[in-house]
Amino acid sequence: MFRFLFVALVLCASSVTAVAPNQMGMAFNDGVQKNNLKLSLGVSSENHPALRTYLAQGQFEFFATDRFSVRGNSGIPISSTVSGMKYYPLLLGGAFHLFPRFWFDVYIGADAGFVHIATPTLAASWSTRITPIVGATLYYWGIFFLEAEAGYSVLKYAEQAALDLSAPTYRVRIGFYL
Repeated sequence: MFRFLFVALVLCASSVTAVAPNQMGMAFNDGVQKNNLKLSLGVSSENHPALRTYLAQGQFEFFATDRFSVRGNSGIPISSTVSGMKYYPLLLGGAFHLFPRFWFDVYIGADAGFVHIATPTLAASWSTRITPIVGATLYYWGIFFLEAEAGYSVLKYAEQAALDLSAPTYRVRIGFYL
């Protein structure tokens, strides 16, 4: 039984790694990224400590060229320091990759879009947000990657109430690569 499971696991792993052959060994790290897609899920820490919100976040990233990518992400709150605070970002952006199609990649970029925010004391509204980011990706096992990034969100919410949610943001994601 154990032998059967081991053989099945090896066959599945070999077929899965064929999806992204550019990550299989140093010979395939030739710098060609164009038309590849990355999908990931992770956790994001948003806002300053008094209004900190943690999000479950999903992201896609499509490489338009070998170094430039278009990305989008959104998230749903999983916890917040303010009870009853709602925080739903919908962002699009881009990134420039320094080491494309290599086992380790560093990138810079920005995300911009809208955030739906509601607090127990203020009415719900949509606010604009921009976040310059810097990050690093570690590719492993053929098609998987681990990604960490940091940025600074510039977000003014409820101009009449002068609530400023601008603060550092941190994200950690795991995903797969097509």
